[in-house]
This record gives sequence, C-alpha cells and structure tokens, in this order.
Amino acid sequence: MKKTNNKIPSVREENLEDDDFDAFMKAVEEMDPEEARVMFQNIVATMEEEGEPIPFPMRLLTSDVLFGLTQTPVGLAYGISGLDQLMLTGFISEEDIEEMGDAETVLQTIIDDFEENLSTIITVRNDEAIRTMINSAIDGTYQVMDDVFEAMQATDLQRAVWKELTRIPYGETISYEELAKRVGKPKAVRAVASAVGENPISIAIPCHRIILKSGGIGEYHWGSDIKEKLLAYEQAKKQT
Repeated sequence: MKKTNNKIPSVREENLEDDDFDAFMKAVEEMDPEEARVMFQNIVATMEEEGEPIPFPMRLLTSDVLFGLTQTPVGLAYGISGLDQLMLTGFISEEDIEEMGDAETVLQTIIDDFEENLSTIITVRNDEAIRTMINSAIDGTYQVMDDVFEAMQATDLQRAVWKELTRIPYGETISYEELAKRVGKPKAVRAVASAVGENPISIAIPCHRIILKSGGIGEYHWGSDIKEKLLAYEQAKKQT
C-alpha cells in the first residue's frame, strides 16, 4: 500500500513554551476523548467571548472527525474530514486491496494511523458526507478554507504550492516549471515538484493538474492512470 501523505493539522499554540505545551498535550492524551472534547469546547467558548481568533485545529477538537469510502468516476477513494473540510484524501488501488484483503481493512489502517497522530479526536464513519465532499472536489466546486492551509504541518513552500494548485482552473493544466514561477521559485523546480507530491488532500488540492513541460502526463502519488482519468473527466465535464 502506498503511504498516505498524513499531514494532519497541528494543535500547537504559539503562545505556549515548548515544555508547557508538551506537558499540556501529555495531560490531554491521558484524558477520555469526551472529557477532552468538553474541555476544548469550553476553551473555544471563552475565546469566542473574548473575541479571539480560533485556529482550525482548536475548533477541530470540539467536533467529530468523519471518515469514509466512496466510489468515484476514476476509482475508489477515501476521505477524512473535520468541520466540513477534507483533511486527508486518496485512492485505494486493487493492489492495496490484494495486499490487505479488502478496502475496509485498508481504510481502517489509514484511520488508525491518523488517530495515532491525533489521539484526542473522535472519529465517526460517514460515507455519505465523505462522498458529497469528494464528488464536489472531482466536479470542481469544492473550496479549501484558508485556515486549513495554515493548520497543516507543512513548510512555507509547501503551503504556497498547495494554495497555488487550487488556483489552476478546472480542466486546465500547467507545467512544474510554470508552477515554480507562480510561487516565486523559478529555480527550485525540484523542490516545488516534491511539494506537489506531498499534497495531503488529493483532488481538492488538484496536484493532478501539473504535467510535464513536454506535455507528458508525469507522475502522480496514486498512479499515472488515475491522474489521466481525472484529467480526462475534467475535460469531458468542462465541455458539457
């Protein structure tokens, strides 16, 4: 199975010293998830009363994180979302299923990995909600909120690349070289290409719209065949 780009949001608060933050999170991890949720709900309520901005990761800890599977026009996809925003998506291949037995086992492995990195969340299976969001992304109507980008565990370059990817019009493509120019790094094509490949929200952040300068399809984390199908689907839909 291909390793997922599990760049989950970070809950680190900038106004806490490292030692204080580590001690705080250790205490939280030992709490019952429902108890932790109530605590964060109270923190958020207090911040709202005081007019303070509430980071996406903090709000995320006050609600359920949804996950599920959905069949798309280009293959079987999985998704994890919070606050009506996709946070992790990808495709499950026939090879993945053969390796692990079935799609449900593959999905559970992904969820276990996600929960291990963010132990205070409460995950809930909701295929319909995931289907709606992923289909919206495939049809080009989904929008990634700005604070989701800021919450991702990523470098400044990665965030800049991922934001730029969302600005590429539906059904259109650009080269890695052009993308590098657009993010102000014309001489860092390799670094930009690497950031494209580390995109955690496939489809919604359309890294499949980046192709080779020669016009070739290029690589894709989930396989060039999926990439080709996505581009063909967008072209067909754009012409209807």
